Amino acid sequence: MFKGNTMLLCYLLVSSQLISVLPQASDSSRSPEAFKEAQLRTESAASTNAYNNANNNIIIAHDENTSSNSDNNNNSGNKVYADEWSDRDKLLFYTLEQFALLSNFTVEHGTEVLRNVLKDAATLMEPTASLLAHLGNFSDFVARADNVKKLSEDEKVGELYDMVVLFTELVERHNTTALENATTENMYLEMSLKKNGLDKLQVDFLERFLVFSEKFNARVDSYLAKLTAEQRASERKMIEWQRAFNTETDSEKKVEIFAKFFELYA
Repeated sequence: MFKGNTMLLCYLLVSSQLISVLPQASDSSRSPEAFKEAQLRTESAASTNAYNNANNNIIIAHDENTSSNSDNNNNSGNKVYADEWSDRDKLLFYTLEQFALLSNFTVEHGTEVLRNVLKDAATLMEPTASLLAHLGNFSDFVARADNVKKLSEDEKVGELYDMVVLFTELVERHNTTALENATTENMYLEMSLKKNGLDKLQVDFLERFLVFSEKFNARVDSYLAKLTAEQRASERKMIEWQRAFNTETDSEKKVEIFAKFFELYA
C-alpha cells in the first residue's frame, strides 16, 4: 500500500465531497442520468442521424422546432432538455458522470480483490474471532456489490459512490503504516490484500484519474474562457482552485485538491 494516505483513501475524500452535491433522489430530472438522456434526446431531435449523434458528447441547443417534434411522442410530458443546465452545471454533471465510471471500476475490481482474500482465508485452520469479523465485513461487501446489478440506473450511481467509501474504509483498517498498534489480523489481511491486487488497483485508479483530470481540466479551461470579466470575478474561487490544481505535481495531493472542486457547488 502507499505510505500514509492510500490512493483509495484520497478517493474517499473525493467521494465524500461528491456525495454532498449529488441531486436528491426525488429530483430525478437533475440527476447525471437525466442530463445524459437530455443530451441524447436533444441530439436525436436535431438530426436525422440519431444513432451517430447519440454516441457523441455534443450539447445542441433546444429550439421551438425541437420542442414541437418532441411533444409528438409518448414521453413528451417527461422531457428534460440539455439547455436547462448552465455551462457551470454541465461541468458538474460531466464530473459526476466520469466519477460514476471510476466508481464502477473501483467497486468491480475491489470486489474481486476481497473475493480472492476470502478464498485464501477459507484455507485457514483456526481463524481468530477478530479475523472472522473482518472477513465477515468483506463478505458483506461482496454480497452488496453483487446486488448492485439489480438496481435501477438512478439508484446505482449513489450506491457505487457509497460503496467506494465503504471499500476504502475496509481496506484502510489494515494499512499497517497508518496503525499505531497493528494486530496479527491486520498484518495478515494487509498481506492478503496486497497479494490479491490492492496495490495494482490503486495504481490503476491513479492512472485513470490522471487521464480524467486532463480532460476535466480542458473543460474547466473552456468554461472559464467563455466568461465575461464580470462573470470571471464571480468565479474567482474556481479560478484560484484551478491554479492550485495545475500547480500541484504530487499525484496524491492532486487528488486531494481535486476533491475541493465540489465545494464550489456547495
